[in-house]
Amino acid sequence: MNTTYKYDWGQAVRVVTTAPKDMRPGEAGSVCGIRAMDSVRLYLVEFSDGTAVEIPADLIKAMENECYVFQLIYWCCSFR
Repeated sequence: MNTTYKYDWGQAVRVVTTAPKDMRPGEAGSVCGIRAMDSVRLYLVEFSDGTAVEIPADLIKAMENECYVFQLIYWCCSFR
C-alpha cells in the first residue's frame, strides 16, 4: 500500500487557530513523526519547548514563508 503524506519529517508547520486547545492552536512546530490511521494522516509535531503533540493533517498548515526562520531559531535553541 502506497501512502502519501502532505508534510515531510522536519518540516515547519503551524497549528490552525481553530484546533482544540490541547493541540496548541496558533503555535509553530516541526514534524517529528508521521503515521496513517485508516484514512486519517497524523503528524507528531514538536514545539520549541520540546513538547510533542499528535495532530491530524487538516489542523496544521505548512509555514512556507516562515520556514527558514523558524528552523534556524529552533536549531539555535537546541544548543542551550
